[in-house]
Amino acid sequence: MIDLLSVLIGILAGILGAVLGIGGGVIMLPLSGLLLGFDAATAVSTTLFAVFFTAVSGAYGHFKSGHVKIKEGLLVGAGGIIGMVPASWLFKQYLSTNIELLESLLGFLFLFFALRMTVNLIKEWQGKANQHEKVAAQRYSYVKPIFLGTITGMFSGILGIGGGFIMVPGLMLFFGITPIQAVGTSLFAMIAISGVGGLIKLSQGFVVLRAGILLGVGTIMGAQLGVMISNRIKPLVFKALFTLLFFYLAVTYLV
Repeated sequence: MIDLLSVLIGILAGILGAVLGIGGGVIMLPLSGLLLGFDAATAVSTTLFAVFFTAVSGAYGHFKSGHVKIKEGLLVGAGGIIGMVPASWLFKQYLSTNIELLESLLGFLFLFFALRMTVNLIKEWQGKANQHEKVAAQRYSYVKPIFLGTITGMFSGILGIGGGFIMVPGLMLFFGITPIQAVGTSLFAMIAISGVGGLIKLSQGFVVLRAGILLGVGTIMGAQLGVMISNRIKPLVFKALFTLLFFYLAVTYLV
């Protein structure tokens, strides 16, 4: 049953990850605790390990559809590795033994998710979601994507997420690319971030390898379905459901 649940959780995370440009960690992280019985440190680490599979599968699907900006993805990914290393050390030395603090951080993270997506939903509903893309398209900076990746890598190393919720809006803002291109490029950058982070967590002994692999297998299947879905529908409904889920998770972790 645990193996089946792991695969099903991975499929769900892969579908929503490919649609919204996230690694699926925000789905796998709480469900691996609720359904698989992992403590917070194990859930964070195993989730980050599995996010790598989502990123590879989702990025490949979007690359075939022409939605990946290679140079931008490489710059953000390089920055992610820079941020990942010190964050992983911080996780091992302090957060992995302080479960209450880690759970509080997760609660605030999900609250941020919920508030951020509420704002995005309102803007998208009003038709204002992409107002500043044309302005950003005139400028190019190598510093901004590396900084964006560094911040993402720090979040990933501490909280076990892929960081798509940071990268997708950041890529649209810095490069003026379309939302679907930001989704594909985010997943591409996530390959390096989650790959390095997952290996670090594995070497630190926090990853349940069997569950991580099964979650990853599920995300590979789900991500391909998600790419097909993202080419056909607007993710507004998914975002609305996500927002409700994040508010629930924020209350659960904080209270």
